[in-house]
Amino acid sequence: MNIPKSLEFNSILEKLAERTVSQSGAQAARALRPVSEGETARILMAQTMEAETLLIKRPSYPVCSFAAIGAELRRMKTGASLSGGEILRVASVFRAAKQAAPLAKDETAQMIPALAKGLFYDDGMIKRVEDCVVADDEIADGASTELARVRREMRKENEFIKEKLQSMIRSQGESKYLQDAIITQRNGRYVVPVKSEYKANVSGIVHEKSASGATLFIEPASVVEANNRIRELEAAEQKEIARILAGLTAGLNVYREELRADVEILTELDLLFAKAALGLAMKASPVTFNEEGEISINAGRHPLIDAEKVVPVSLKLAGGIRSLVITGPNTGGKTVTLKLIGLFAIMAQSGLLIPAKSPVKLPVFDGVFADIGDEQSIEQSLSTFSAHMKSIIFALKHAAGRSLVLLDELGAGTDPQEGSALAQAILTELMQKGSMVVATTHIGELKAFANEHEGFENASMEFDAATLTPTYRLMMGVAGHSNAILISQRLGLPKHVICAAQGYMNAEHLEYGRLVEAAEQAEKRARKMQKEAKEALAAAKDERRKAEQTAQKAAEKRKQILAKANEKAIEILDDAKETAEDAIAEAKRLGKQDEASRTVNTKKVRDRLSGKKQAIEQHKKQQKKTKNLTAEDIHVGDTVTILSMDAPATVLKAPNAKGIVRLQAGILKVDLPVSELGPGQEEAPKKGVRTSRVELDARRQVPMEIDLHGQAVDDSLIILDKYLDDAFLAGLGEVTVIHGRGTGALRRGVQEYLRTHPHVQSFRPGKYGEGDIGVTVVTLK
Repeated sequence: MNIPKSLEFNSILEKLAERTVSQSGAQAARALRPVSEGETARILMAQTMEAETLLIKRPSYPVCSFAAIGAELRRMKTGASLSGGEILRVASVFRAAKQAAPLAKDETAQMIPALAKGLFYDDGMIKRVEDCVVADDEIADGASTELARVRREMRKENEFIKEKLQSMIRSQGESKYLQDAIITQRNGRYVVPVKSEYKANVSGIVHEKSASGATLFIEPASVVEANNRIRELEAAEQKEIARILAGLTAGLNVYREELRADVEILTELDLLFAKAALGLAMKASPVTFNEEGEISINAGRHPLIDAEKVVPVSLKLAGGIRSLVITGPNTGGKTVTLKLIGLFAIMAQSGLLIPAKSPVKLPVFDGVFADIGDEQSIEQSLSTFSAHMKSIIFALKHAAGRSLVLLDELGAGTDPQEGSALAQAILTELMQKGSMVVATTHIGELKAFANEHEGFENASMEFDAATLTPTYRLMMGVAGHSNAILISQRLGLPKHVICAAQGYMNAEHLEYGRLVEAAEQAEKRARKMQKEAKEALAAAKDERRKAEQTAQKAAEKRKQILAKANEKAIEILDDAKETAEDAIAEAKRLGKQDEASRTVNTKKVRDRLSGKKQAIEQHKKQQKKTKNLTAEDIHVGDTVTILSMDAPATVLKAPNAKGIVRLQAGILKVDLPVSELGPGQEEAPKKGVRTSRVELDARRQVPMEIDLHGQAVDDSLIILDKYLDDAFLAGLGEVTVIHGRGTGALRRGVQEYLRTHPHVQSFRPGKYGEGDIGVTVVTLK
């Protein structure tokens, strides 16, 4: 697939490589290329989305650093032993495979777990290497019993030699022969520096003479045997180390093919999670690929421009529109917009997320061709126009029905009339090929051409005439103009020169400019109205969602109340039945008693029956209290009772066709079905009688979010618990907990606490625009 250098895709790949944790992953990132098959592109995008989901929910990064071990595998194949450093490099693959292996058990994803299932590691081998190899050139004493013994003997001999030489240095008789009171080594043997004139006074072997000849480095005869012994032990040590390394190499060689497969899988995982990490850093969104040739980019940000300075670009090509002609002033952002479209296409087809607001829709292109910037070539003796034409000819030759062609300053660099004619012919040819084309130009005829021909659309970069500055915003459906005369006038060009210039322009061109300016102003007003309408619609949807949640909670509460009431009724009836049976038995017994006894016991039975009757009457009142109203019973201004809360409310709107009533309850306005309402309380409770009811406190103002930034985890959980209680009592359906990104400790603490909180129904990380992973959105019961 053709990738123009002018789109700077390599710079994106460098950003991707910086997110990898291994050399193999970085190489794979720099070698990444877009695919041209639709199904493959969708799979790559789905893999990146899975990686992003797993990355967000895991407390630690799924892949750790591992070495590229191609050379080590080839050496093992020949039967050669590896060095300590090489063994550590090979073992790093097993360690990385062990860390990534839990991905295979994740049930929230499919493709990445299937990939991770191919990983293999030997825990025992990892521990053997860790126990034996301390560093690249250091083997642990405990690697074997023999090595521990040899090194123990070496330390013993070294201590003996040092003690002998120290006694010589401390001796008054022998210390006068020494140049310095130090012990040093020559050729791996311990020696002392002796003044040359006292050579005969110190018995031993001369190993070296100083440059001046004044000092001889002598190995005293008393330590010669000990030094010889150390040399023998050193040889034994190297022999044992070689044996240990050979054993470790043999143990790893058994898994040579598994290690090779691990490197391939880990490299792929490293690249996938690097894509996800880059997407999170860019606050990017996935792309939906389509077969209809639709391009839809919502607030796209060029990834190579400072995020604090970049101006988002939105555009949409659909409904048979396959060519876009962008006009506007110089430095207004036309070229950046052109590059953004091409770069987004290449990134998406490489499985990278796009720095834009969701949804983003793109076709799958089989090639991207671009003629962008000043392509003047001194080496090839090509003028700007010739260089442009060379790139365009290449595009015309290779572009096809699924290609994207980007043309910057089409028709520039030559006679305006000829340039216009060539530009129109080029656009027509590319349209006939079926390619999608985005072109920028200053040629006025191309604006009219795009307006008159089917499949074309005009767009322009917005320009603020009041401040003489571009806004860098793309306006679809509006042709722009260069504003050259206006800019020159504001910059101080003499008025008579401006008038002369306007005189050279024909009336039609001036009128066209005025129409374009009027269209720009109309588009600004329409965009402002559209924004306000969207905000109002979002607010209405939010209110409706809250009302539906309130209604659902009310319905559940009412069901609970009725269920309890029915249980109480059954209990009362059972008790009354039992009491009646007792009364019958008591009546039979009274017949055998005297008059006085019968009178006393009869009163007791009557009192018991009277108590049961009062209980039944009380239950009837409760049932009557929760009696539902009908739609005909409810009128604007009526006071009704919300049964689920036993709270009064005023009717604002009569029931609609679906039986939903608009109510004012305290400070809240809610929509509830007629079935959830009962008659208003006509009589106030009598003095001295306590009533139990839920009141909506108009003074309770609970915010929709809480900020826990800078709080310790334990302190934040105390604050969060009180806030959730207040939000629940205030009837809030959804709240936002702001904890920031930071190290992730506060986020994990908050989310662990939310899992067991009685008021919490569910929670999720924030989406793009809500705060991303710096917030958690909580749905209350």
